[in-house]
Order: sequence, then structure tokens, then C-alpha cells
Amino acid sequence: MADSLRYGIVGCAGIGNTHAEAVAEVDGADLVACADLDADAAEAFADDHDVARTFEDPATMVAEADIDAASVCTPSGTHADVTADLADAGAHVLCEKPLDVTAERVDRMVAACDEAGVTLAGVFQRRFDPAVRRAKRAVEDGEIGRPVLADTHLKWFRPQAYYDSSGWRGTREMDGGAFMNQGIHSLDALQWVMGGVESVQAEAAALARDLECEDTGAMTLRFESGAVGTVAVTMATKGGTDRTEINGTDGSLALGGNGIEVRVGTGEETLWGAETESRDPAVESAAHPAGTDHEGVVRDFVDAVREGREPEAPAREARAAVDIVLAAYRSAETGERVALDEVRSD
Repeated sequence: MADSLRYGIVGCAGIGNTHAEAVAEVDGADLVACADLDADAAEAFADDHDVARTFEDPATMVAEADIDAASVCTPSGTHADVTADLADAGAHVLCEKPLDVTAERVDRMVAACDEAGVTLAGVFQRRFDPAVRRAKRAVEDGEIGRPVLADTHLKWFRPQAYYDSSGWRGTREMDGGAFMNQGIHSLDALQWVMGGVESVQAEAAALARDLECEDTGAMTLRFESGAVGTVAVTMATKGGTDRTEINGTDGSLALGGNGIEVRVGTGEETLWGAETESRDPAVESAAHPAGTDHEGVVRDFVDAVREGREPEAPAREARAAVDIVLAAYRSAETGERVALDEVRSD
């Protein structure tokens, strides 16, 4: 495909603006239309981003504005319906996280894109972070030996006003809780680096906010490799941190606000411990050719469509983090460990 993609955005508030800014920086795509059920929001968005045409219906946008590809930036529980409408109309789809909030809906949107022969990609920008990519390479190359333990925690603050600002936030039907909404990026990065999760056991509750879903939760993971790990997420603390650590038989690595730290064993061992040394993380060597953040995600998606290849996070991978969260929710309800295959077979 030689010509630039005619691009549309569905969902003209919040993250939709980030997608518009990203498209503006990407060669090979021109933002020509937007759609939102709120006509005033669509008009304001069009003014802000110099978009020629506005619509209320995604399928109509594709047909009348001759759209090749579109970003879905609507509330999470609407993603399947919007994606299916876009696919049926012939557009390739880049869908914000999570793909949707139930396995049935994810299955439906994947099937719609497969049937229409269009690309479906998920937005997981941490896969474009050079530090995360460097961590994945360290694990795959055996730089820290055989991974035995992998942990991530995301400890943020979201006030009650955040959840009250939109009726869909914190609801089972449209949003999910701290695992599904905020923690899913850390969770996806962890499972991507480690090579997939086999089963989950979890606890989750609304401890400090009035909402249907959890503001705080923790899960233990069994990875497909046999390693184990933990995930802890809360939106109800002040002064918390965002950090991932992976420990192997020959070394450890940590991801946080300062990038990545890699420590490997020197061979000096005693009955009580082992000496390690810091290794140059060399994150530049792990940079994604498309760049970072949402701009990198959109550029990779646009290039994938134009080149006829898979994007960085195709549907089968974009659903992995959703499956983990759904398994965690079931585990929290039943008190049992839940295999991901049980969620996928529903």
C-alpha cells in the first residue's frame, strides 16, 4: 500500500486526543475524520486537531469518509461493538487497552476482524519502551540465568472524584477496576517479558473508593516457564511507586522511574550469598524502530497495515493481559487458582 492511510478516531475525549497527536506525527497516515455519540465533543475535537469531518456512527464514518484505519478510544466496555462496526465497514482497527472487559466480547471483536480480513492491534505502549524491550532481551538471552521470580507493583492515587467524573468508570460492565484499567499495562509488560502466564490466584476489593470494582488487588502468577510472580495494584495510596523486578538464577533486573538496572553474578559465592555487579543496560540497542509511547504504537500500526504484516501487539497478544485479569477476577470471587485456559474456553 503506497498511499497514506485515511485515518479516523472514534471517541473524542481523553485518550482520543493522544491518538490524534500521535497520528499527526506519523508519516503514512492522515487524520481525516472522527466519531463520537456526543456531537459537541466531536466538533470540539475536530477544531482542536484540524479534522475535516465529524460523525456520530463509526460505520458511517468509514463509508462516507473512505476510512482505511481507525483508533478506538471509547469506554472499555464499548470496544467490541465499535471494533466490530469498523471491521464490518472495512477499516483496520487500533484499539485502546483493554480490548474489552469480557472474554465473549473480545472473542467477538477478534472474530469480526478475522472475518473482514482487517488488522486488529492493541495499545500496549510499554512494549515500545526501550527499557522494557531490554528486559525482554535479557530474559530471552539468559543474561540473568533462569528466571524464578517476577514481580510488578503499581501503587497510585485516584480520588473518588476520578471515578465520579464519568458514569462508566469503575463499573463491571464498562470499565473494570484497578487491575483492568490501570494495572493492565504493567501486567502486560511483565507477562510479555516473561513469556506468558499459566494460572492466577488473586484477592481484590474496593477498600477506599465507592465503586463496583476493586481499587486494590494482588495476585500470584504461575508463568508458563514454571517461574512464579506477584502483581500488586492500588489506586488508593499516596506516595506509592511503580516498579517491576525479575530475578533469575544468575542475576536480577529492575524496571522503574530510572529506566532499567541489570545486575549479574560475578562468580563470588558463599554459603550465605553471592556477589553481583551492575551491567551497562545499553537500552539504546533495544529501541523499537517505530519509536516510543503512543506515537510509536500508532506508527507501528500504520506501517503494519501498509506493509501487510503483524503489528507489535496483534489481537492474540493484546488479549493476554485481559485474560489474566479475568482469571484474577474469577479467582477473587471463588478463592481458587484459575488457569487462563479456563477463561479462554468460556
